[in-house]
Amino acid sequence: MAKTLGVHIVADLYGCDPEILKSADRMAEIFEGAVKEAKLNKLSSHFHQFYPYGATGVIVISESHLSFHTWPEHGYVAIDVYTCGAHELAFKAFDYIVEKLKPSRVEKDVHFRGVIDESEEVEFASACSLGA
Repeated sequence: MAKTLGVHIVADLYGCDPEILKSADRMAEIFEGAVKEAKLNKLSSHFHQFYPYGATGVIVISESHLSFHTWPEHGYVAIDVYTCGAHELAFKAFDYIVEKLKPSRVEKDVHFRGVIDESEEVEFASACSLGA
């Protein structure tokens, strides 16, 4: 039976509140909250405010990253949630973001990264989730 080293959620959220999407600070608050909610291990973050509006940002976690790029004029945000280790943490962070942004439509793709054969002895498979 195969297992994977990580899960990568790539999503398009439509119909989000443009007032939230306009603000790098408000988006940062949501994404920082997702990291805390999922008990991920933040290493660093960078957020940028575009003018007249729009934002982009990334949080680097020991498990990988969360990122966003907004188009407030369209009520649209593109997001990535990528974690290695326990897959449920990625889904917990993703669900938190969706709950806060309240999109009218979500299109998401889930990619299982690093498919490995369980018959192989892989010591590092969950080391990422331990902060290694």
